[in-house]
Amino acid sequence: MAVRLLFLLFVAILVAFSYISLLNGQHVPFYYSATRQMEVTVSELAILAFSLGAAMVILGTLVKDVTSASRNWRERREKQRRDAARARAAKAAELVQRGMLTEATKELTRSLSVNAEDREALLLLASAQEELGNHLEAVKALTRVKQIDPSDLSVYFRLASLYRRMNDPEAALSALRSVEATEGENPRAWEGIRDIHLSRGEMIPAYNEQKKLIRLRGKEASRADQALFLALRYEKAQVRMAQGKTDDAERRLRDVMKDDPTFCASYIALSDHLRARSVDEAVETLLQGFRAARNPVFLIKLEDLCVETERPQAMIRIYSRLQQEFPADYDVNLFVGKFFLRLEMIDEGLEQLLKAETLDPERESVHILLAEAFRRRGRYESASQHYQRAIGYKRRYLIPFRCSTCGSSTIKWTARCPSCGTWNGYAIDHGSREFAQNATSK
Repeated sequence: MAVRLLFLLFVAILVAFSYISLLNGQHVPFYYSATRQMEVTVSELAILAFSLGAAMVILGTLVKDVTSASRNWRERREKQRRDAARARAAKAAELVQRGMLTEATKELTRSLSVNAEDREALLLLASAQEELGNHLEAVKALTRVKQIDPSDLSVYFRLASLYRRMNDPEAALSALRSVEATEGENPRAWEGIRDIHLSRGEMIPAYNEQKKLIRLRGKEASRADQALFLALRYEKAQVRMAQGKTDDAERRLRDVMKDDPTFCASYIALSDHLRARSVDEAVETLLQGFRAARNPVFLIKLEDLCVETERPQAMIRIYSRLQQEFPADYDVNLFVGKFFLRLEMIDEGLEQLLKAETLDPERESVHILLAEAFRRRGRYESASQHYQRAIGYKRRYLIPFRCSTCGSSTIKWTARCPSCGTWNGYAIDHGSREFAQNATSK
């Protein structure tokens, strides 16, 4: 339309100039080279100049209109392609919900070939590839999302999780450190960094991360957070002990004992340290731990200490004191009888074990020991009865520990369960079968 109007205007002005040229017939020389000229009227010269200018304007307008039309066509075509890509992405989302992950990834790949910066499609592709077990492809998709939107911290956390599954803790740490560098205080990033250090047995870095969490949360810190921090304080004391910084380690262990008197590992570690200085101090530390936690691991450690230092009578005196303090304690009476069996004091052991049976007749641990005591006395019928009552108890003389969190069992007590990583979770496994009738001594 603009071109037509310009053309009409050009014609009108040309007609006007033609009329004026009839009224003005003066001629002037017009040089179109150094030696050539022609005679033209003033009006003809004006009309020629105007015509050239108008032609340039019309040509420029035509070029502009053609360029605009071409651009609009390309934009419409690109919009159609993007709409088709979004439709493919929507179809892929439906396929993911139906569990058709392979088909979904194909649709998403075709969609992203058109719209490479479709963030939602990239996230969906990462989820589908992760579910298919193609962790590397999921990482590639998430990395593209991170490049498109570096401020989306959720992508960094997903990347860290994938890297851990790929057994690449360094890359996971790098992703979480990026979150920390961006936000400064990010508890979720700190927790992830802490867990990676824990999985690699790096207790001091894990302690530092947990310390930051406790400081940030303050009184709102959960019991689990506080318990983990206490355990890591113990681990830091152990590292200090290994480094030869025994005074600092001892102080830290005593602080742990003060803050949680039931944390068994701190007493045992301190007792092991004190043993070189004073066996009596080591014994008192273990007794203090038993009185606070009532965990039989202290009785085992006391027995081992007294036997290794060739002081079995001292252990008998210790058990005598504990029986006076805790006359109805099943563990004390059981372990007294077990210790007598260890010393081949069969009658004394049998007496204590029968007492333990009266305290808790449904525990298999006492029956396996009674069976052993009767067998050593040659009373095989009684031994057989007790063996039958302990039929589900796999251990004979050694009483196992069982993790209260994951249920794994072991003969050797440790501060931390190697299966689930729980600290202070081992307790004696006495068995718990129900019996129709009690065995009798014969």
